Amino acid sequence: MKTVGTSRALSLDSVVVASSQQVSCDVAGEAVLLSMRDGEYYGLNEVAASIWRLVQQPRTPLQIRNALLEEYEGISASECEHAVAAFLTEMFALNLIDVF
Repeated sequence: MKTVGTSRALSLDSVVVASSQQVSCDVAGEAVLLSMRDGEYYGLNEVAASIWRLVQQPRTPLQIRNALLEEYEGISASECEHAVAAFLTEMFALNLIDVF
């Protein structure tokens, strides 16, 4: 996973959790987020919404990947890991998750 504009690198061992500076809700299996920092809304598709539900509690990207592999069929571990990394990197850049 990549380093994101900070000294803290996002890795499989990082702990990620949804930021307290956002609110979210489920909408027909998808999710809508509102950043309290910038007032922007973000829509998440079904898979991204699954990741979002998982980051409501502190988890590692590896735990998220493993949960998604159990939930969805037909995706390889490496594809899933890449998708989780890309999503978390974007959410971190938008200040919607915290990384420890």
